Amino acid sequence: MFARGSEWREWDLHVHSPASFHWDGERFGTDKVRNRRLVDEMIGALNDAAPVAFGLMDYWTFDGRFALKARQSEQGAPALLKTVFPGIELRLAAPMQGRLNAHVLFSDEISDQHLRDFLSRLKLELINQPLSRDALMEYARYVGADKLAKHGIDKSRVVSEDEEAFAAGCRIAELKVDSYKEAIREVPSGRAVGFMPFSTYDGLDSINWTDHYAYALGLFESSPIFETRSTDYWAAFCGVETEGNKKWLDNFQAALKGVARLAVSGSDAHSFRGSGTNDKRGYGQFPSGKRTWIKADPTWKGLLQVLKEPAKRSFLGELPPKLERINGHKTFYIDRISVYKKPDSALPDTWLHGTEILLNPELIAIIGNKGSGKSALADIVALLGNSQQNAHFSFLKRDRFRGKAGEPARQFIGKLYWLAGDPCVMSLADDPSPERVELVRYIPQGRFEALCNDHVSGKTNEFEKELREVIFSHVPNSVRLEALSFDQLIEKQENVFRAQTSELRKTLRALNEQIVETEDQLHPNVQKNIEEQVRLKAKQIEEHVTVRPAQVEQPTAALTADQQAASARLAEIGAALEQLKTEAKKVADAKRLIGKKQRSLRNIGERISLFEKQFASFVSEIADDLAAVDLTAEKMISLTVNRHVLIQLEQTILASDAEMAERIDSAAKREAALVAEQKQLSQTLNDPQQKYQAYTEALKSWQVALEAIEGSETEPESLKGLQRRLAQLNELPTVLAQRRAARREITSQIFAVLEEQRAAREALFAPLQQLIQNNSLIRDDYKLQFQAKLLGSPDAIATNLFGAIKQNIGELRGEDESFVAIRSRFEKYAFEDAADAVGFAEEVTSLLTESADKAAPNVPGIRALMRKDKAPSEVYNYVFGLQYLEPKYTLLFQDTHIERLSPGQRGALLLIFYLLVDKGRNPIVLDQPEENLDNETVVSLLVPVLNEAKKSRQIIMVTHNPNLAVVCDAEQIIHATFDRKNGARISYQSGSIEDGIINRAVVDVLEGTKIAFDNRGQKYH
Repeated sequence: MFARGSEWREWDLHVHSPASFHWDGERFGTDKVRNRRLVDEMIGALNDAAPVAFGLMDYWTFDGRFALKARQSEQGAPALLKTVFPGIELRLAAPMQGRLNAHVLFSDEISDQHLRDFLSRLKLELINQPLSRDALMEYARYVGADKLAKHGIDKSRVVSEDEEAFAAGCRIAELKVDSYKEAIREVPSGRAVGFMPFSTYDGLDSINWTDHYAYALGLFESSPIFETRSTDYWAAFCGVETEGNKKWLDNFQAALKGVARLAVSGSDAHSFRGSGTNDKRGYGQFPSGKRTWIKADPTWKGLLQVLKEPAKRSFLGELPPKLERINGHKTFYIDRISVYKKPDSALPDTWLHGTEILLNPELIAIIGNKGSGKSALADIVALLGNSQQNAHFSFLKRDRFRGKAGEPARQFIGKLYWLAGDPCVMSLADDPSPERVELVRYIPQGRFEALCNDHVSGKTNEFEKELREVIFSHVPNSVRLEALSFDQLIEKQENVFRAQTSELRKTLRALNEQIVETEDQLHPNVQKNIEEQVRLKAKQIEEHVTVRPAQVEQPTAALTADQQAASARLAEIGAALEQLKTEAKKVADAKRLIGKKQRSLRNIGERISLFEKQFASFVSEIADDLAAVDLTAEKMISLTVNRHVLIQLEQTILASDAEMAERIDSAAKREAALVAEQKQLSQTLNDPQQKYQAYTEALKSWQVALEAIEGSETEPESLKGLQRRLAQLNELPTVLAQRRAARREITSQIFAVLEEQRAAREALFAPLQQLIQNNSLIRDDYKLQFQAKLLGSPDAIATNLFGAIKQNIGELRGEDESFVAIRSRFEKYAFEDAADAVGFAEEVTSLLTESADKAAPNVPGIRALMRKDKAPSEVYNYVFGLQYLEPKYTLLFQDTHIERLSPGQRGALLLIFYLLVDKGRNPIVLDQPEENLDNETVVSLLVPVLNEAKKSRQIIMVTHNPNLAVVCDAEQIIHATFDRKNGARISYQSGSIEDGIINRAVVDVLEGTKIAFDNRGQKYH
C-alpha cells in the first residue's frame, strides 16, 4: 500500500533485458552463474533508475522476466525495489512494405504458465505455427533467399546454423494480426493490454490509413496504450485539443471511437546504463526529455485506472505542471500531520495518540462512519494551520473533545509539517491567536450554514463579504487606492460620485419645494378665495363711493385782508402736506429697498462663510490625492474673498438708512407743525370758508382711503395686488410645467452620475471577469458572470413611499395591492438609461396623483394622500432623487441571479470561488455539509472544479459518502475508524482508490453499496 495515495512518478514501460535478441551488452547464456550476475546487475540498474515502474519488452520472449523472477526467489538475491511488468515486443504482418512493431504489457502478478500460454496462441505468418524458438528458426528457413538478403542475411548460414536461423527469425518474422488480438483477449482476468508503437520506430502511423483503414482501426480498438514522443499526439490520444492537433483531432478521436487512450514514451533501453545520449540509453533515460509520468500507484490496478483517465493521470515531459507548482511553492503544501500524547500524560485512553499521516499534495478525501473521527482530523489540520474558524469546530469544542475543562484535548499535541518551512505545533486544547496568519482555509459545516442559510434568511451578509474579499484580491494594486478591503476601495473610489449626487439632490429639494408650492397655489380654493377677496374689494369701493364728501363750492364773498392771508397760507400748507405725503412714500420705498439690501448682504455673508467651509473641506478631501502626485492645493486652486466690498456696502446702506430715518423724523415734525398751523388758521376764516376748508380736507381723506383699497400690484391685499395674483395663477400651469421639466433634467443628471459610479464599479470586476472568460469551465459550464447594475428593490421603494402616503384609495388601496402597483411599474424598466429612471419616477408620480385626484378631485399634486406630518416634497425628493437606485454588483450563476440561488447552489458557488477564483494558494479543508452541499451538487457542479483546483492547491475534503471520493478522483483516501473498546482509539488508514482502500472503507460505511473496479479498471458504484 502507498500511504500518500496516487502520486506523480516516472514510469518506463519499454526496456529490454539481456534475454532480448537485440541487446547492447552481455546476453544470457548457458552459464547460470554468469546469468545470475547479469540479473543482479539488472536489479541494481532498475533500483538506481528514477522510474518506479518498468515494462520489460524483450523481443519474442519472456526469458528476461523468467530469469528475474527466478533470481528473486533465491536466497541472497538483491531486493527489487521497483515494479516490473512483464511485456513482449513483437512484429505484426502489415499490408505495406516495411515492419509494424507491437507490444503487449502484462500484470506483474501473472503466472509464468499464462505467459507461455500467451506465446502458444500467437501464430507466425507463412508457417502458421505458434511462436517459439523453433518456430522462429523454421520461419527464417522457410522464406526465400531474396527476403533474407534484404536484411543482410545469408540463406546458407540460416539453413546450416541454428543460432543464425534464430537471429534471422527474430529480425524478419511477422505474426498474424488476428492471433495477436486473440492472444491478448484470452489472457485470464484482463491481465494483458495491447501496447502499440505509434509515432516511434515502425509504429502505426506509418500505415496508409486511407488504403488500410480497417486494419489500422482494428489495432486502434485493441490497444489501450500507444507509444509516442509527441506531446500533440499524447494530447490527441487523451482527447485534449492543442494548437498542434486541433486541425485533425476530431478525425483522430473518431478512429478511437471517442475512447481516450494512454500515450507513453519509453526509454527503449537496450542496456542497463546508458551514456546519456539518445544513441545509447539505459533504464529510465528517456529520449529528448520526453519522460513518462503516471499519477497512480505503481501497480497493475494503478495502471488500469490510468487507462480510464489518461488525460488526468499521465504526462509526457520533464515535469508535470503540478510538480512544478509544488517545487516552487513548498510552503503551501502540507507534508504530514502527527498527533501524540504529552510525555507526562497519565490519560489511559489512546484517542489520537500515534497518528502519523503522510498527505498527498492534491485532493485528499477523508471518509468513515458517523463519529469515526473524520471531522476530528479536519479540525486538527485547521487548528494547526491557524484557522480562525474555531467557533465552527465540531470536534475540538467544549462539549466534545475539549470538555468543560479542556480534557482530554489538553493531553495531546498536534504537529503539522510542511514541505518547506517550520512545522506548526499546538496543544489541541488551545486556539490560534487572532493575529496569526491563516495557513489553512477551513470551511466547516457550521461556516457553510452561516454563509449560505443565514444569508438567505437575512441574518447575515457573510456570504457576500466572502465574495467581496475574493473580488478585492483580483483588483490590481495600481487601482486599489491604498484601500485594505473591497468596502474601503468602494468608499474611496465613489466619494466624488456621492458628492455630485448630493449637490444635485440639494438642488432638486429646492425645486421640489417650489413645485409643491405651485401645486398648492393651483388648488381651486386658492383662486376662489382670491376672487372672493376681489369682489369684496370692489364692494368696498362701491360703498366708499357712496360716502364721498358732498361737494362744497369755494366761497366767492370778499374776504378781509387777514382772511385772504390765512386762506393763501392754508393753500400753501395743503400743498406742503401733499409734498410731505409724496416724500413719505418715496422714503418708505427707499426704506424697503434698504431692508432688502441688508437682507441680501446678510445672505451673501452667510453663503460666503458656508462656501469657505466647503472649500476647506474640499481641499482636505483631495489632500491625499494631491500628495500622491506631488501637488499642493495652492499650486492649483485658491479662494479669494473680498469682504471689504461687503463692509463698504453695508456702511453705505447704514448711512442711507440713517439719512432716511432723519428725513422721516424731520418730515414728521414738519407735518405736525403744518397741521397745527393749519388748524389755527382755519379758525380765522368765516363760516363758508371754514366749511369749504373742511370739505377739501375730507375729500383728501376719502381719496386716500380709496387709494388704499385699490392699492398697487406690490401690495398683495389691495385690489390691484389681488388682481395681479389672479393673473399669476393663470400663468402657474406653464410655470409648473417648466419646473417639472427642470426636475426631469436633474433626475437625468443624477442618473448620469449613478451610471458613472456603476461603470467605475464594473471596472473593478474586469480582472476577475477576464479570469472567468479565460476559464472555459467557469465560463461555459457554470456561466459565471459579474454584472455591475443600478439596482433597487420595488418592495423597499413601496415601503418608503407608504411611510408617507396613505393606502386607502384607487390602486393604493390595501397592503398587497399597493405593493403590486409599485412592483409592476418598477419591473417595466431596466434602468439602463436616464429615460428609464425618469419614466419610472413620472409613472409613480402619476399613480400617486391619480389616487390623490380620487381623494380630492381637481386638486393638483399629492397633498391629499399625505400622512400626518409628511410633506409632498419628501416623496418627490425620494422618487425623483433616485434614492432607491444604487450601483451594485450582481453575480449570475448558471443564468440565475445570486439572490435567487438555493443554499446548495450558494455552497457550490462559494467553493468555486475558493477553488478556482480565489488567488490564495493555502490548502483548503472542506468538511462537506450534507444540506448545503449534497452529493448530487458535488457530482454535477464541483467534481470538475475540484479536478481543476487541485492542480494548483492542496484540498482536503471530509465526506460522509465514500462514493464521492471516487467520483471526485481523490488522489488519497483516508479512512477514519473509532474503537472505543480498546482505549477510545481513533485510527486512520490511508491509500489510493486503485489500491483498494476505498472498497474496504465502503463496506464499513455504506452497507450494501460497493465501489470497485471491473477487470479493466473501470470505476463503478
